[in-house]
Amino acid sequence: MDQRRAENEFKKSFLRSYRRIKRNVAVLSDQIAELRAAKMGVSCGIGDGMPHAHAGSDLSDYAAKLDELIREMNQERYRLVQVAVLINRAINKVPEGIERYVLTKKYLLGWGWERIADGLGYSVRSVYYIHGRGLHKLQVPEEWKKEAEEAS
Repeated sequence: MDQRRAENEFKKSFLRSYRRIKRNVAVLSDQIAELRAAKMGVSCGIGDGMPHAHAGSDLSDYAAKLDELIREMNQERYRLVQVAVLINRAINKVPEGIERYVLTKKYLLGWGWERIADGLGYSVRSVYYIHGRGLHKLQVPEEWKKEAEEAS
């Protein structure tokens, strides 16, 4: 029983990776917006109207940080697409349509159990059961298993 539970947790981790990466992209996007907003604010320097040497380095520091965040966000977006494709392929290989529906809504769209149950017209308990069957039938791609082994 413990092995099955561990296998299901591994499968859930695989399926949840999409939402984790999506949150990372949102955080990076927020950081970029905040950095841009901070730079657009009025600078309270010495106030004598004369140019000062540190102004150039402030701008270059800002540009470097902005560039780093944008590059990191683009990498995360690329990972997001890759993981979404892997998860979608794995879910589409589950033979039963209702199980595919539950797995897709839960892990790719982030729906709660109640919303899934309402969409199906089933009880939440039935959705849990369908979810469990779907997890049992889901096959985690080999490339994800290798990536998980390398990460640990």
